[in-house]
Amino acid sequence: MTIAEFNSPQFNLIGMPVNQLAATPLGNASISENNLGAANAAYVAIGDMWWDDHGSHTIDTSGSSLIGFQLGSGTWANGGSTLKVGIASLDTSNGPTGRPVNSSGVITPDVAAVITGGSGLTQLAWNDVVPTTGTRTIAQAERIAIFLQLTARAGSDALLVRSMPNAGFSNGIPNVCTYNGSSFVGQQLTPNFELRAHDGVRGALLGTYLISSGSSKSWNNTSTPKEYANIVQVPYACKAYGVVMYGNVSGDFDYVLYEDPLGTPVARASGSVDANTVAGTGVETYNLAFTTGFGWELTPGVPYAVAIKPTSGSNVSMNYMTFANVAHQASVPGGDNGYAVSRSTGAFSAQNSSLDRFFLGLRVGGGNAGGGGSFSGVICG
Repeated sequence: MTIAEFNSPQFNLIGMPVNQLAATPLGNASISENNLGAANAAYVAIGDMWWDDHGSHTIDTSGSSLIGFQLGSGTWANGGSTLKVGIASLDTSNGPTGRPVNSSGVITPDVAAVITGGSGLTQLAWNDVVPTTGTRTIAQAERIAIFLQLTARAGSDALLVRSMPNAGFSNGIPNVCTYNGSSFVGQQLTPNFELRAHDGVRGALLGTYLISSGSSKSWNNTSTPKEYANIVQVPYACKAYGVVMYGNVSGDFDYVLYEDPLGTPVARASGSVDANTVAGTGVETYNLAFTTGFGWELTPGVPYAVAIKPTSGSNVSMNYMTFANVAHQASVPGGDNGYAVSRSTGAFSAQNSSLDRFFLGLRVGGGNAGGGGSFSGVICG
């Protein structure tokens, strides 16, 4: 039997009494910002490393390695300020709250970039910084800490580190903690870091998104475009059973699975929602089964679009996230080769240069890569 799989983290929850981690806890389009505005203030993410190729890779000072993160609208102007961005081992003697190895709150890095105030960072942007000291080899699934620490603060310098709120489903691992000058304090946030190794392989902490910003799209059957969707591809033959969407429903809509969406779209499975039958008009999760084409078999490597199509003049709203880099799309479960698209008629086209992705997934089951079968049960997209 040959086993095929996604490169991106893929959550197949078998036996857990949670329905595939419904999108509600993760679908918040807002962004949280943590302020680093005092000497030694720190933002720390702890989690298990997930490399795109599932290997072992080194972060070093060669110039090829990067540590990436998102900043809000802060101030970084004084040459007397110093920020350390790095990777550290975990302190297994103290906690919880989980924390990196440190000396009186000053984090001990294995590898780090040291950045002087007034240079090296861009506010309201994704930042990729090059380590300037140390080296660290990280194996697949190794638990590490990635951090920012303001080791010296001058003037009014203060940085805002961005994450996704996660109050609805608090993380044990991965998790975020902050250091406030006296103690490490856990936060209800999903970490937002990327690593690029010396050899160019990218990775992130398992269970995190590399989100740059979040928003929502509202439209109806008189709008242009008329359909919004995510492109999805699967690495093995499996069956499509329905969709999961996170949004706000005021009007009726169809949900449709299209084959060949970038060429001549052909509807393979679909269903409809009458707005009178939903729980309310707030932002909610919708778990929907196909009523036509239920169990449509997906062909490995073929692009499909899972789309939402309003059928009335009342709006449907759907949340989406924006990434700073197309490569960050792979941090989404089953997100290989996927991105947001739209159309009025004819072929779908990429939204925002393939940097967006809706909170819209395809529910699939089964799975066969040849020579035998396997269970999948994923939400991808």
